[in-house]
Amino acid sequence: MNFPVSQKKQQGLTLIEMMVAITISLILLAGVIQIFVGNKQTYRITEELSRVQENGRFSMDFIAREIRMADFWGCANAASDVTNHLGPPNPPDTPDAHPVDPSSGNTIDGTNNTGLNGSDTLVLQGAYGKGLGIETHSIAAASFDVTTVNHGLNDGDVIIATDCEKADVLEVTNSNPGTNNTIVANLGNNLPGFGNLTKPGFEYNGSGTIYRVKSVTYTIKAGASGEPALFRNENGNDVELVEGVENMQILYGEDTDDDKTANRYLPAGGLLVMDNVVSIRVTLTLRTLRDLITADGTYGRIKRTYTTTASVRNRLINN
Repeated sequence: MNFPVSQKKQQGLTLIEMMVAITISLILLAGVIQIFVGNKQTYRITEELSRVQENGRFSMDFIAREIRMADFWGCANAASDVTNHLGPPNPPDTPDAHPVDPSSGNTIDGTNNTGLNGSDTLVLQGAYGKGLGIETHSIAAASFDVTTVNHGLNDGDVIIATDCEKADVLEVTNSNPGTNNTIVANLGNNLPGFGNLTKPGFEYNGSGTIYRVKSVTYTIKAGASGEPALFRNENGNDVELVEGVENMQILYGEDTDDDKTANRYLPAGGLLVMDNVVSIRVTLTLRTLRDLITADGTYGRIKRTYTTTASVRNRLINN
């Protein structure tokens, strides 16, 4: 018996063809995944290193600017009598509060290897901002009338009054910027700060200038996120400035022959004479905030080190 031959063509794929297609697809997919993972890791590294670079640039610019402006006291640099009326820090355990005193010889100061990870600390003091002319001064009332109501001084601010013959460092105890031009710096103070133990012994009437004063301390401590961070303390107010700063090393450029140039760079303490420091070299070590694949193939933080040297301009001018 003859059976009719089907004229219909075969449709679909064989099992072998399907397995070959799946294998090829898996190979291609693995390549795509590898490219995606590689690009993602490259993006993470680039992003983290960009953040480290930006944090390093910001930190260096901030510190260098304050180094250049340190030890400025207006006309007090020429004064023969500089009196510090401030009391001890209030509260006593205010972190890194450094007493302000242009006559103390430690307007630039620091410590060596006392901070987190063996980092140094740096203290910079000085007056800043636009000076306010003194119109009248009452010793009894402990008040100064300045040339404008928009003086910007607030309760708790540290100021220096000077007329090139004398200078007095005080804390503002009562001030109403924008309302009147009277600034009071009376005895005692229940505000956080230093308070005043004494009043100026001589009046400033129609002469002299008032400047806001700051004492800034830079340290490395654990930040809010648990990461090491650069902290800036101004007159007892501690602020986390930049996270991811692991270490800070400070070298002080000492002028030993009075030619306005540093002859040697030394850490704080030892043979260093702070009064002769004319420049400061800062080295910061920053790290990424996340673990990444490093250049040698290990998994961990990537670190970068930045160094800058800034001159203490006011000491160069005064010399």
